[in-house]
Order: sequence, then C-alpha cells, then structure tokens
Amino acid sequence: MSWTTTSIDPDHADLVQQAVDCIALAGKLLVDHDGHPDFGSPILTESLAAARGRLAEALTGGQLAETDIGDACRVLVDIERVQEQVARTTAIRRIAELGEVHDAAVTLRGLAPQQVIEAAPEVVCTQLPFARSMISAVSGSLWQPRRLYLQPDLDGSPLDFSDYVDASVWSLADAPLETELVRRRVPALVAAAAADGRTHKEIISRSRTSSYVAAPVMSAGKVIGLLHADRPGSEGGLDPDDRDRLDAFTTILAIVYEQAVLKHRIQLQRARVEESFDATQTMLDRISKADAILSHQAAATADSSTDDPGESRVLEINSVLTVREREILSHLATGATNNQIAQALVISEGTVKSHVKTVLKKLHAPTRAAATALYSSQTRRAR
Repeated sequence: MSWTTTSIDPDHADLVQQAVDCIALAGKLLVDHDGHPDFGSPILTESLAAARGRLAEALTGGQLAETDIGDACRVLVDIERVQEQVARTTAIRRIAELGEVHDAAVTLRGLAPQQVIEAAPEVVCTQLPFARSMISAVSGSLWQPRRLYLQPDLDGSPLDFSDYVDASVWSLADAPLETELVRRRVPALVAAAAADGRTHKEIISRSRTSSYVAAPVMSAGKVIGLLHADRPGSEGGLDPDDRDRLDAFTTILAIVYEQAVLKHRIQLQRARVEESFDATQTMLDRISKADAILSHQAAATADSSTDDPGESRVLEINSVLTVREREILSHLATGATNNQIAQALVISEGTVKSHVKTVLKKLHAPTRAAATALYSSQTRRAR
C-alpha cells in the first residue's frame, strides 16, 4: 500500500519509516488471525492508529499465539512512541504555520478599512499556499463578490472568471454551504465541489474549481463577508489543514479590519474636534478684536470730553441718531431682541433690523454690544 503522510512532515523520513515498519509488524502478527489485514486508510497516521487498535484487541482478547505476545507488546509500545513523535512534530508544524498565517495577515495593518478588504485575497495567494482567492460582502440574504485575485500565471486563463465575479450579486438561498458558513460561523472544506449538493453550481461551473475552502469574516460579532480560496490545476485536492489555515487567516483579518475601522473613526473624531477648536479660536479672535475696538472708542470718547463738542470727531449719539434710532438703541442697551423691540415700539421686526443696521453704521460700532457700550458711556457722561 502507498500511504499519504498527512500529519507527518515528509522531511522526517525516519519517522515515516518507523510508522510504516510498525504497521508491517502489526500485520505480520495478525496474519494468522485476520488473514492479510488491511488497516483501511491510505493516510499513514490513520493506518497506524488502526493497527494499534486491532493489535491491542487481539492481544487483550487472547487471540494471538503465546509466542507472539511479547512481540505484540513491543510493537504496541513502538506504535505509541511513533504516535507521540507524530503528535509532537504535528504540533510544531502547526505552530510554525500559524506564525506564517499571522505574519501574512498583519501585513494588512496600517491600511484603511476598505483597503484591508481589497488586499486580503492577494495576501492569501502570495503568502499562503493558495493560487486563487475571492472575498465577498454579506448583507442580509445577499452575497456580493468584492475582489477576485489570481496568481499571475492564471490571469487571462480559463480559470480567470473575474468578469463573472465583477457583475454578480448572489442570493444565499442558492448557496446552502455559504448560508451555513454565515449561520454557523465556521469554516468549510469542499473536497468535491461539483458533486457537493450544497455548492452554488453556476459559480462552480464558471470557476472550474474541483475543491475549495471558505471561511466567514467576522466583525462586531456578525459575519460581514466570506473568503474563498483554492489551488486550481494542482495535483491533489485541498485538505483540512488548508481549511484551518484560511480560518486562522480570517480570524486575524477580522481583528486587523476592526482596528482599521476604529482608527478611522478616531481620525474622524479628531478632525471634528480640531475643526471645532478652530471655529472657537476664530470666535475668540473676533471677540478680542471687538473688545480692542470698543476700548479704543471708549478712550477716544473720554479724551473728547475736554474738547469742543462741535469740533470733535467723536460721535455724539444725540446729534447723529434720529429719535427713532435712539429709541432702538435704548432698547438694545437692555439686551432686548429684535422681536421684543418690535413689540415694544409696535413696528415690524424687519423695520427694527433696518434701524439696528443704521445705528451700528452711524456709530461705527461693529456689534450690538459695542453700540450698547457707547450708549452706556454717553448716558453716564450726561449724568
């Protein structure tokens, strides 16, 4: 039998050989009991576990010849030792792969939220063992592709279905597998895409995929998108390691995306605060300027008290304003609004606005407050 060394690093040739030898020894010990035993799986690690189970069962059930019991015990010990080494190498390999996935995902840091989403498929294909990847947005019952990325050697080939993707919006009702991804929030491995009844058959036909993996992209506790990946045209299909690899990538991708969204919101809030600060500073500058003008006018008025009023350039309210305008000014000095002045003088609010504008112009006062200050100063001098 030719075994697939899934879960055993092919670089560990000694460990692979030890596993094969253990299986062969278990088969020899069981040949009298089981004929020619077949441990049922082309995957080496699964055959190793099956050999251990069958040998232990024969040993504890008293089904082996007495002369074979010692050898059977030694083979069982060897199998357990090999399995322990396989578990250790598998754990080390998975940790290394997780580190590679993490390093791939964090290259998206620093991008804007939209850029994170658009760049993800390219990272999947350039830094992970995939040749084609598509990211989609999920909104309600709709599933809409956002970007398809292919390795350069696939561009323009029959495996490039970008035109179809760019013009498509799909219903999740037509894709049971993707619906399951959204509802259960778990990744999926589709080993035989054409034969799997859960797949979207038009997409399978257009993409010509034989197997693929997919994982949900989460944000704020809900699925916002889907990430698909495959290796079209390669020997052999995808396996659970590919599924787990993509799932780990989308998990980190979601964190990077949420960080980008948070950073974007902070930048917007900072811009609003700075805009508000600038507006406040402008208002303070205007108030300061108005106070300076008012102080200058007040000083000029005080200096003019020793001069001949008929020759002074300081404006005297009584000689500059009409009776009605002085009435308007006296009400302004009380802090009354245009509407309140209109009611008091039984005139329209528009007329009041016109009078106020004329008063400010005649007194060279930039604001109502400045005109009121002049009025108060004039009143005090009159007393």
